[in-house]
Amino acid sequence: MNVALNLNRKRSRLALESDDDDDEQQHQQNRRPELSPSLSTFSDTSLKRTKTESELDALDVIAPEDAWSVDTGSILTSHTLPSAPGSGMEPHNNVAKYAPDSSIIVLCVQGNLELHYDLLCSILPDLYLLSPSLQALVLCRDPSRHTPSTSTSFSLPLIQAFGPNYNHFGRLGLLVLPFGWGAGRHANTAAGRTVQNRLMDLLKSCVQLLAQE
Repeated sequence: MNVALNLNRKRSRLALESDDDDDEQQHQQNRRPELSPSLSTFSDTSLKRTKTESELDALDVIAPEDAWSVDTGSILTSHTLPSAPGSGMEPHNNVAKYAPDSSIIVLCVQGNLELHYDLLCSILPDLYLLSPSLQALVLCRDPSRHTPSTSTSFSLPLIQAFGPNYNHFGRLGLLVLPFGWGAGRHANTAAGRTVQNRLMDLLKSCVQLLAQE
């Protein structure tokens, strides 16, 4: 398969501040006159908002020739379940429209965090409009015991990430959407809606770019 989102065609680029930059910022803050409580709160809030926006602005899709190459075939042939036994979740897949040479694959790499799974499921109709043969899948440690969400009613196919001779987590490199780190660590905070919208817009842009190739 030569078109695969998150895998062998696209990656994210995230600019992170160094520890030296953080130390310098702290040094500068220590030299400033003490502010009143109300002004200090406003300043802290503005700083956090500005930093979050900067991290979001730094997210982008890199050129295909710089992308991490991954063998999607080995992932697709790994042990897979439509849903975890006893989870009560309705299986959902788009396998009937799968095209080996052209289907875009969106992998939701999941541990305990549910937010990115719920967001992916919420925009699936939009992604299918952009790419009717798109395949959305979950990569997890143990499909037989994995419940991807407690708020979404259906389960995408669950692929086992570890096996006797493979470790798909170790082969993936960087993910397109950095949930849990970088800008993505703000996704379930008070400012989370802005972050969520930005990351989902990026995902849709990636799919649109790939679909046009």
